[in-house]
Amino acid sequence: MNTISDHILDILQNSMDSGAKHVELKVDEQPGEVFYFVVTDDGRGIEADKLRLVLDPFYTEKKKQKVFGLGLPLLKHAAENTGGSFSIESKPGEGTKVEAKFILSNIDCQPVGNLADVFLSALTMKDHVRVVIERVVGSEGYSIDSQELPNLLGDDYRSNPSKMKKLYSFLEEAERLSRRN
Repeated sequence: MNTISDHILDILQNSMDSGAKHVELKVDEQPGEVFYFVVTDDGRGIEADKLRLVLDPFYTEKKKQKVFGLGLPLLKHAAENTGGSFSIESKPGEGTKVEAKFILSNIDCQPVGNLADVFLSALTMKDHVRVVIERVVGSEGYSIDSQELPNLLGDDYRSNPSKMKKLYSFLEEAERLSRRN
């Protein structure tokens, strides 16, 4: 994980792999100060006794064909290493919420990375998962809902390169405009 964007994509992938039908991503950035994100899903959730274990990079459940990777421990370390914070809440059958705050001015803070790439991946990763993204930079922001994409781009947008390019261009422009100030 080289960028904060890599961490966000990893958490989004976890959400979708957990059987979520609805995933929300909120990203709030105060340029030069704080970068905060929260991913909330309605997936399977994690049992309370295993919740603390998923942050142990050496924990696995290979016998049960379930493996917890390094994503959560690496995110926790990266956020806390900047003087920021990390939290995870989860309930079986209800879903999971992961929050991370990075202090951007800290020398150990990773670069933010390409959020337009992450947003495009999230919005198109799985067609049966509704993804809602809310993005704020300072006092500017935008939101996008994957459920609205067929109305905006057509039902075939995932298999149509020109429509995917149009979506990506929109995300890039939205990021550029929100960072103008």
